[in-house]
Amino acid sequence: MSLDTVLIFAGIVFIIAIIPGPNALLVLFTALTKGRVHAFINILGVSTGFLVHAFISAQGLSLILAQSDRAFVIMKWLGVSYLIWLGISHLRAGLLLQDGQSVQADGEEGPVLEKGENAKLKARFGDLPGYFIKGFLTNMLNPKIVLFYVSIFPQFVSQEQMLNDSMVLGMTQAMVVSAWFLLVILLAEQFKSFLTNISNARRLNYLSGSLFLGFGAKLATTKL
Repeated sequence: MSLDTVLIFAGIVFIIAIIPGPNALLVLFTALTKGRVHAFINILGVSTGFLVHAFISAQGLSLILAQSDRAFVIMKWLGVSYLIWLGISHLRAGLLLQDGQSVQADGEEGPVLEKGENAKLKARFGDLPGYFIKGFLTNMLNPKIVLFYVSIFPQFVSQEQMLNDSMVLGMTQAMVVSAWFLLVILLAEQFKSFLTNISNARRLNYLSGSLFLGFGAKLATTKL
């Protein structure tokens, strides 16, 4: 595979990456509410998803999913259900925030409710695997990404070196998307102080929850 091919592919995936979608929303919300560490773990999950998609594509399974109405519908509704679950979870988190609770911005962690030191450490690091899984599932359960790997991906992969080329392109996409999301995290740092106000934190939960529900509704209308 030539460098020109990789660069052209990188340009395409960058354009796709900067279009707001479930992956970007998840990383942005995590960066604003939990901080850089948790958002970075989200990104690791999303990036791993791209590598898995690339491997699946090389094995021909993406094409099978795209050509099988039943398989595509099952995957689509799994994705819809997951996005709706995320939306409801964020709306519920907003409802649970009480006026009068104090919120503080805590360096790496971002805005958190005041707690004991042990509880803060547990909240800061104990749930990292869950944020990896969130990033991974948000990527893997999006049938639009499957369609990308069926429609665009094969144009850059040679039949003679399908697995090698697929993994190179998957790694390229993971790096490009990760670089963009890291920039999103850095920009989100500028707005942390905004969330020291409990009303603003509640509004962000409502907004992100509504957007996830919107993405779920839009995904439900996706057709082959």
